[in-house]
Amino acid sequence: MKRALFLLAILATPAWANDLSFRFSDDMAGLSLNANSPDGKASVEIGANHNEDDDVEIYHAGFYAVGKRGRMQGRVGVKGYYADLDAFEGPGLGFGFELKIPTSDVFSFVASYFYSPSSTSFDDMDGYRDWKVGAQIMLFENSALEFGLSDIEIEVEDVRGDYDFQDGAYVELKLLF
Repeated sequence: MKRALFLLAILATPAWANDLSFRFSDDMAGLSLNANSPDGKASVEIGANHNEDDDVEIYHAGFYAVGKRGRMQGRVGVKGYYADLDAFEGPGLGFGFELKIPTSDVFSFVASYFYSPSSTSFDDMDGYRDWKVGAQIMLFENSALEFGLSDIEIEVEDVRGDYDFQDGAYVELKLLF
């Protein structure tokens, strides 16, 4: 049921989306939609990631303030998530940022970090960390290819160690509208 509702939300929103991203790694596939406010100072993102090895998902929705400082572009805000790890599931709120530092019209460095402490993680969840560092190449004016290293870890209550949802190299294709 959750998958069907999420798919319906994704299919109903292309009219307001500014970009659609497809993210892949050895063990994960993800999809996200981003929409900017008309003035460009805020954005909303919804997405889902699926870990093929363990057949588990993380759904997320984020609300961000968008800005620039010199050449650096970025956004800071909150990312709500819902992790469905078979025997364990629950929501949480992560706080963090995404940065993009262009070096030319074609090439940029990218980085992001989101953290959810146990105080903002509920049910079976006890924490969440999501970070990436990489590079982005503009293929055309309406598409970009991003690649780098990323890690998504979830702490589960009363379980030793973290669940590595994704760890290692990734590739992301962004379609810009």
